[in-house]
Amino acid sequence: MNSSIFQKARIFLLSSISIVVFASSIFAQYTLQQFEITPFAGYFLSSNLNTLDGELVIDHNFNYGAAVDIRISDDLLIEFLYDRLNTEVRFRQEYFDTVKYLFDMSVEYFQAGAHVETETGSFRPFAVFTLGATYFKPTDEKINSELEFSFTAGGGIKYYFTENLAARLQWRFLVPVYFSSASIFCSDGYCGIFISGGTYILQYDLTAGLAFSF
Repeated sequence: MNSSIFQKARIFLLSSISIVVFASSIFAQYTLQQFEITPFAGYFLSSNLNTLDGELVIDHNFNYGAAVDIRISDDLLIEFLYDRLNTEVRFRQEYFDTVKYLFDMSVEYFQAGAHVETETGSFRPFAVFTLGATYFKPTDEKINSELEFSFTAGGGIKYYFTENLAARLQWRFLVPVYFSSASIFCSDGYCGIFISGGTYILQYDLTAGLAFSF
């Protein structure tokens, strides 16, 4: 009986060691590559813009883009982002509850910022924060385009099939900001700039893509 117990214990110990070695090899086999390029697509949602007579409605739609990441440490990358949405803009009157089509428009985000990974194995949760500009371009040439300061923040997870290929799932909110006033003041040889601003649109997207690392 003691021999049987000893044999079972030995089998259990060897099995446990094998599992630990196998799991360690799974998480250790992926070396950290220096560059990642991730084309992505997803769904883009936007809040509306309130006016005195009603609100401008920016339709939700599919979006696409790409992220380029450059690794500068084990858990930190510099990210460059391009994100594009093609949409329609309509006007909803406040008192009559009628909706009128106005024009088609593209929305493009040009961003750069920090991409932080919290793990280094095959599963890598991450967070991203970027700053840059957003370009609103109506297809109607009679309507002026707008270029606004903006920032984005979000997070997600990457799963590495190999050290050179991963699936990337991400949520993100995107915030264009307009500056409503600015002033310059000087006192005792010190000068500063005061800027007040506010956001008028909140936008969100959910995306999926393939990350190619090298």
